[in-house]
Amino acid sequence: MSDPVPKPSGRATLRLGNRERVRLQTAVILVIIGLLAIALRPLFVRLVEVRDFQTCQTNVRKMAQALGIYAQEWDDTFPLADVWLDAVRGRMAAVDPDRYLKCPKDHSSAPSSYLYNETMAGLSLSVRRDDPESTARRRQLRRLDRAALVIEKHGSAENAHAPLPDWDAVAASMTLPHNMPEATGSIIFGNGRAWFRSREALQSSAGRRF
Repeated sequence: MSDPVPKPSGRATLRLGNRERVRLQTAVILVIIGLLAIALRPLFVRLVEVRDFQTCQTNVRKMAQALGIYAQEWDDTFPLADVWLDAVRGRMAAVDPDRYLKCPKDHSSAPSSYLYNETMAGLSLSVRRDDPESTARRRQLRRLDRAALVIEKHGSAENAHAPLPDWDAVAASMTLPHNMPEATGSIIFGNGRAWFRSREALQSSAGRRF
C-alpha cells in the first residue's frame, strides 16, 4: 500500500521572485551590450578615421579651388607667402571659410592645419620672370606643377610657410595623422590637384626633386 503522504524531492529548486528575475535579465543584457561594444569598437574607430580623412580632403579641395581662382586672376601666379591664407580665405565660396582651414584631427588652438611652400611664392606656371631670385627658386623646384604647394601641418600659424624645395623637406614637415591604413597626410600640388601622401610614398621619394 502506497504512502499517502508525499515525500520531499531530492532536487533543490531555485525560485526567483519578480525583482530577482528583472535584475538577472538586466545583468544579462548589460553583458551582451558590453560584448557588442568591444566587438564593434574597431569598426566605430575606423568609421571616425574615414570621416576625418574625408573632411580633411574636402578642406584641401576647397583650398585648391581658391588657389586656382587666385592663379586665374594673376597670370597663373602663386600667392606670396605672407598672405597666402588670406588669398585662400577671400576666394572660398563659403559662409565660414575658416572651418575649412582646420583638420578635425588637429586638436591645437592654432588657426590652421596647413603649411605653404614659400619656395613657390610669387612664381607662375606660365610666365617666367627674369629676376635672379625667382629664377633660382624655379630651378630648385624644376617642375612647378608637380611640386607641393600646400601640405598638412597641424598647429600652423596664420599664413604659416616654410621652404619646401624637395620631397625630403616635405617629409620632414608634413603631419601624417590619418591611418588609411598607413599614416597619411593631405597635399595640394602646383597644378591644383588636391591629393594625399602616405609615409611609404614619402619614403620612396626620399632624395628626389619634384
